[in-house]
Amino acid sequence: MEASSRYRDKRFGSEARNLGETRFRLEYVGETGSTNADLVKRANQGASEGLVLIAGHQTTGRGRLNRRWTAPPGTNLLFSVLLRPDWPANRLRLATSALAVSLVDALHLHLEGTGVSASVKWPNDVLLVGSDQPSCNDGKLAGVLAELIEVDPPVVVVGMGVNVNWPVAGDEAPPGATSLASAGLNLAPMVLVGEILEGFESWCTLLGQECGARDLREAHLRRSDTVGQQVSVELASGPVNGMAADLGLDGGLVLDVSGAKFEVRSGDVIHLRTTSEDDPA
Repeated sequence: MEASSRYRDKRFGSEARNLGETRFRLEYVGETGSTNADLVKRANQGASEGLVLIAGHQTTGRGRLNRRWTAPPGTNLLFSVLLRPDWPANRLRLATSALAVSLVDALHLHLEGTGVSASVKWPNDVLLVGSDQPSCNDGKLAGVLAELIEVDPPVVVVGMGVNVNWPVAGDEAPPGATSLASAGLNLAPMVLVGEILEGFESWCTLLGQECGARDLREAHLRRSDTVGQQVSVELASGPVNGMAADLGLDGGLVLDVSGAKFEVRSGDVIHLRTTSEDDPA
């Protein structure tokens, strides 16, 4: 692992931001295996809350179900956050939703006037949708992975990978992936991470308050690309098809299956295309 430097690296440009008004302390490494794995190790060694590790490249980055997350070095925003939250135990999983919502909010002004919007796909993705630009496909912009270290008090490490400058048209990339660059945005990754973490700071504080889970649920609903859609959820027992009807206060997805509602807390979600009477047979 290369030696870290606080706040900036030449590949991030000169716009790096000091987050002194938040709990977060930024460290940068040029390359590592996984920022999540690094922070889990450092948490077990006693690292304090608020440590943020940003990497120019990850060699073993991963998402849910240990799926690989890869990108060419220096192209995207890859970071993890160490939290020692004082939230109720049933809110710890909400770190995923809070970080995803924070990214959507950080992008709102940047995307204004582009014809593109960002939204949250349950359980842990951020999408770019609505583009009429040939260079920008609707698709996955970012993924979030939260890991709980079951100690007393508990530790949460939550990581995010955001496709900033890759992929663009012509790149070989995972199916369904898109990027800010393909939408015409030129954002320095360190500027973006500062904006994300400023929003995340507010949610980390709010989730320790009585109204926190309710407020986050409402914010997530307003930014959700999943709720209101017909979906197929891949569970351990097999796929379940139904309407994504709501979100629970603990971040679960409420499904309506033939009028019966139940909540799922994990699982791959596929948005199903509905067929209208005007569609060809």
